[in-house]
Amino acid sequence: MPRLGELLLQETLVTPDQLEEALEAQVVHGGRLGTNLVELGFLKEAELARVLGRQHGLPFASGDMAPEPAALGLVARQFFDDQDVLPMRLEATRLTVAVLGPHQLKATDALGFKAGRRVVSVVIPEFRMNQLLRAHCQAFRPMRPIDMNALRPRLRKEAKRPSVEEVGDLINESDFASIYAQASLAGADEEEIIEGMAIEEELPLPIPSPPSRPEPTYPPLDFAQAQAKLQRSAGREDIAITVLQFARSRFQRALLLNVQGELVTGWHGLGQGVRERAVRRIGVTLREANTFQLVAKLRSHFVGPMKRTPNMEVFYRLLGGGAPQTAVLLPLLVRGKLVHLLYVDHGPGQVTPPDVGELLILSQSVTRSYEALIRERQRARAH
Repeated sequence: MPRLGELLLQETLVTPDQLEEALEAQVVHGGRLGTNLVELGFLKEAELARVLGRQHGLPFASGDMAPEPAALGLVARQFFDDQDVLPMRLEATRLTVAVLGPHQLKATDALGFKAGRRVVSVVIPEFRMNQLLRAHCQAFRPMRPIDMNALRPRLRKEAKRPSVEEVGDLINESDFASIYAQASLAGADEEEIIEGMAIEEELPLPIPSPPSRPEPTYPPLDFAQAQAKLQRSAGREDIAITVLQFARSRFQRALLLNVQGELVTGWHGLGQGVRERAVRRIGVTLREANTFQLVAKLRSHFVGPMKRTPNMEVFYRLLGGGAPQTAVLLPLLVRGKLVHLLYVDHGPGQVTPPDVGELLILSQSVTRSYEALIRERQRARAH
């Protein structure tokens, strides 16, 4: 099967430099290559969908779409969440199912058997599938800039007030809070719904919440151990956990955040009262005057009281409740781009000492680890 990047280059839809930048973004932020290309403003969704169809030899679709209730009612919606498929149309002789690729044959066969219909698989982009699963199946998917209308400026256009499904439009802080709450709370347990942020209209046939899982535990690491482990990192998840293991050995709470465009989202966290499921629901806009925005602009660490805003009030409730008197925020850069923020504190109401020397040194090791992963990805692509 031809690679997506090769097909895009053949059709001159992206340049080699744009493809390299998107591959770098994929290493740092995860997600599929097409998602990163659209987020960076190098590719339109319709172009991505068409090339995905060509790559997989399947019909394709893009843009706003909604499944028919009859199709959604075939099986429990948890199945769609687990399998990353979504039935869209139930007709007399066929069932149309949105998929990410032909590898989901087992799931589509099961749906076809249940419906007693011939299945027609239609490929759609990854981010569109995530949006549909959030909207119609109460699935949880981590937020990305493409979900929050935070694309690069050249892809934005004047439009009506945006909805959860729309991408590419400028929104203000009020719109951001409303849309972020609606999208990020999909599939939340009742106790995780933040007061004042609950979805106004309930989705039909809600999926039972999965059984509670214990929070992962990771042993603290000293500086030398963290440095050595970063040199052996096999991916972005390894890097994140290593940084937090070291930070947690010095501070009560440690949180690693993703920075993409004008959106800061939670990734991983460890410490007093910190719950991974809640961390993944964190979202702060850099369009608002806050401490995140200050650090993003200056590319320098910050020690002191965090500026209090409505978004930051939600941030601290998701972090486990209660703001400290002071906190530490460090930018993590890869090839000159701000990709993560590391937040640490000593817990609610506490003063956090400005002991950041080793954290600053470790941030350079994070940069080197990411660069090694990017070089490895480039070598693999060359072969």
